[in-house]
Amino acid sequence: MKKLFLELFVISCLIAGLYSGYLLSQHTFSILSFGEGLFLWLTILCTSIWLGRSNKEGIFRLFKDIHQSNLDDIKRQELEK
Repeated sequence: MKKLFLELFVISCLIAGLYSGYLLSQHTFSILSFGEGLFLWLTILCTSIWLGRSNKEGIFRLFKDIHQSNLDDIKRQELEK
């Protein structure tokens, strides 16, 4: 039962966060032009990825693992030749 409430809380926080992000983006784009707003949101996205780099399940670690896997594949293909 406790696990169910925790999952419901996480889902409700996610929905509330997405909705507040939508409202914030609408407000930002109403103040700024499209290019400035897009630059702002890309900066926020890149900053959040960079600050979350120590998270073992974060997107930075995912990109790093994919890159390392590609490098390993290239090395293996070079050894086969």
